Amino acid sequence: MSPVSARSSGGAREEEFRHLLHFSNLQETEACLRRLDDLWRGFRAEEQRAHAERILEVARLGLQRAKMIAGNKRVSAARRAEKEEIRQWFRVWLENPEVFFDWLEVRKQTPDFLEKFAMPAVPENHAGNDEG
Repeated sequence: MSPVSARSSGGAREEEFRHLLHFSNLQETEACLRRLDDLWRGFRAEEQRAHAERILEVARLGLQRAKMIAGNKRVSAARRAEKEEIRQWFRVWLENPEVFFDWLEVRKQTPDFLEKFAMPAVPENHAGNDEG
């Protein structure tokens, strides 16, 4: 849904805002932040400040939830580490959305990240096969 269609009706907009925040893993979090970023930029471009602020509120909620889970000793150490990483992603996006996705690409290549969250790489022979 584009930012324009997201704003076509009040009820649909609020429903969409409620369902924006998904961060059960790192991949889902990146997709969530891309969606928030797209909406935030669209609202700002159209000078819809209240809606842009609502997107920031959703991101702040994500930061708070990730922080809460990261600090919960009843959660596994691996899950806490992942939520701490997710908390950092939300924090960086909220502080500087203009550079966030460049920062994220660099972050995912750091030895610290790779050691904690080694994500399987896409084999090179599959790299160009997703056309369309």
